Amino acid sequence: MLRRMLHRVTKIPYNEITLGRTEKGKPYLLNTVEDIYKDLSFNVSHHGDYVVLAAEVNTAVGIDTMKLEKPAAAKTLSEYFRIMRRQFTTDEWSQIESGQTDEEKLCTYYRLWCLKESYVKLLGIGIGFEVIRLNFNLIDKLTEDGQTSCMTTLKVDDIPVNDWIFEEMLMDHHWITVALRPKNMQVKRPFTQFEILSFNELLEDSSPLSDPDQEYGEQFIQKPNNPADMKKS
Repeated sequence: MLRRMLHRVTKIPYNEITLGRTEKGKPYLLNTVEDIYKDLSFNVSHHGDYVVLAAEVNTAVGIDTMKLEKPAAAKTLSEYFRIMRRQFTTDEWSQIESGQTDEEKLCTYYRLWCLKESYVKLLGIGIGFEVIRLNFNLIDKLTEDGQTSCMTTLKVDDIPVNDWIFEEMLMDHHWITVALRPKNMQVKRPFTQFEILSFNELLEDSSPLSDPDQEYGEQFIQKPNNPADMKKS
């Protein structure tokens, strides 16, 4: 998906795209490109049934997605929330626990987690960042698929942050959050629109990056789709 985007945007031949990684693991483009694309920022996330990608020029970007599903790390939701207590502020827990049902509480929890992850991923600083420093305030409720918002506000270390935008979308029981830090906040921008790609569309204009390995391919196909489920059974 990343190579497809870079190929189509920059016109670099698919198999000539060269990627590097920062010390914290965030990928970036190493190829020489036209001036207009020198500030191209991109980020990828995956969870549940989706892999999502966001890319912007002249705007730093981070993206995260989470499927609304019961966490496997604990037997009950209250136990799971106890484990995660230190990741959210008192204000954020108040927003989470204001839900009338476990489903509503979990929905708000994942929404806030996506916001935090999108912030950290934009900065590209990895898991060392203490996300409890981030205090998000949800201005509006999103409860139905297809709903969007860019009204959420943020404080970092209790200081309001005004040069970031957080675009949130609820789609097919997944939260998708795009964190944006434009160079110019005065420029109005449309809400991010996602394009859903089929497998065949994903491979359009692609070319192999290595010689075929039949043995490896057969071994990979024989692997279980979800090893964790196989272990439980």
